[in-house]
Amino acid sequence: MSTSGAFASMRLRILRHGPHDERGFGLVVGSIVASGVVVLAALGISGTVHPSWLTVGIFAFGAFWAIGPILLPGSSATLDPQWFRTLPARPTRIARDLAASEAMSVGTVVTAIALCSFFVVAAAHGPGAVVVAALALAAQLMFLLWLGRCVASVVAGLLRTAAGMWVAAVQMSLLLAVSFAGWVPVAAAVLPNLGDGGTELLTPSGAGAVPTGIENLLLALPTGWGLAAVLAATTSASLVSVAVPLLGLVAGAMLLRGVWIVMTASELRRPPARTPSNVTASPTASTGRPRPGGPTRAVFDREITTWFRDPHRRLGAIHAWITPLVMVALVAPTSWSWALPFIGVMAAVLGAMVAVNTYALDGTALWQILTTPGAIRADVRGRQLAWLLLFGIPTSALTLALCLVSESPLAAVAFGMTLAATGAACASAPWLGVLMPAIGPDARERVALSSRTGNPAGAQYTIFAIVLAVAVLPPVLIHLSGADVPWPVHPFLGAAIGVGAVVGLSSPTRSRFRRTGPALLSAMESGDSSRLRRSPRASSRVVREAS
Repeated sequence: MSTSGAFASMRLRILRHGPHDERGFGLVVGSIVASGVVVLAALGISGTVHPSWLTVGIFAFGAFWAIGPILLPGSSATLDPQWFRTLPARPTRIARDLAASEAMSVGTVVTAIALCSFFVVAAAHGPGAVVVAALALAAQLMFLLWLGRCVASVVAGLLRTAAGMWVAAVQMSLLLAVSFAGWVPVAAAVLPNLGDGGTELLTPSGAGAVPTGIENLLLALPTGWGLAAVLAATTSASLVSVAVPLLGLVAGAMLLRGVWIVMTASELRRPPARTPSNVTASPTASTGRPRPGGPTRAVFDREITTWFRDPHRRLGAIHAWITPLVMVALVAPTSWSWALPFIGVMAAVLGAMVAVNTYALDGTALWQILTTPGAIRADVRGRQLAWLLLFGIPTSALTLALCLVSESPLAAVAFGMTLAATGAACASAPWLGVLMPAIGPDARERVALSSRTGNPAGAQYTIFAIVLAVAVLPPVLIHLSGADVPWPVHPFLGAAIGVGAVVGLSSPTRSRFRRTGPALLSAMESGDSSRLRRSPRASSRVVREAS
């Protein structure tokens, strides 16, 4: 078997026998969204919606290949090039052989489903248009694949330096802010008087259609060249109009593939990341004098230190702090400045998302918690307190400041929602951390931002939904009660719900960690995530054998 075939076989075996949680979640959710693009194409053909919206859907899928690696900078590659750096072959040859297997991924399958919308557009225009649709699907898919691979390599390179880390952090914060609040300026232009109770819509002249300028711009971008070729084939345009976009996609894919091979070969030549310890033993450090607070204070101090020492956690904290400020800059200039206090809810969501996988990032040091009586209770409580200090208190302070500055009539509602969201985030992060851990390398081996950290996307999406659902509870409950309550009821009810979430989820978190902790430790020790699904008794036996 050739080296390319061996790499492809290895990737296929990992996909078949490796952990399926993250890939299964991505495949199911991505397939649903991709099917929506196909349905959008069918609705455009039937005239139910304007066909120009298909251009937006195709662009969204193409853009995800570019922004996905930026949003998940530490996600694990199926085949890490560093695994093969000692093979007796030139790095360029190894990279070229690896390239043959890169198309085997969930993203490729999902994107192929979305691009099947080309066939829907071309089906009514004869075999020639269908052939063009098939060629456009293949060319567009290969272009997006290598675009995503190149962006991932660039992001990994940026994360190797401190300056690059800040560049990557700002990029990710801008993308997250635009994702969460980028729609507000558009909504403010359509509903400018909503803050004063006005509901009159200012719709564009061509209702239901994407503005022509935007549609032409999206079709002119490489992400729209495949659809442009199909549309040209369905309108009896010249052969040049069909061939040029397709040739452009093929040339772009080949160019990006070459760039990826060069960057991967450079990665193979680079020695494994090493960093000296930045911990200095101080002779004045107190070792015999007990510190106040007991075990919970010890966990709290450890967590605070870890958030600033672990490169991955530090990057996540920077995102959680910068993104709400960028969202303020997006919303404040619009007529929806009354919505500024609601940014506190999204700040709590972001804090929860960056803290959702901390148990899986701690590595095999978890054995100390599992073998020390009473340590699990202190560990859960200490992590919650550290989260409150790093994210909960800044989020509440930011929301209070925005309430005062914006003089929003909904300030009390927003503050109550933020308090409820803060409590839910504080309680849900450690709970989902033991419920849906994304196993990465041991913390001792994670010495740089480019190091793999697992892919907690499933847990992040889950906690996103949970925190938002809890945040809307205060106004929903007050509305259902039918009572005309004074404004202080909103923050008091929000605080009560937040405290209730912390108290209510602490016990299940401890119980779950106590029951599955040995399996989690065993998975970290072996690097085999499938051990998480074994019975607690079997996992305990594996831990004893490993120790």
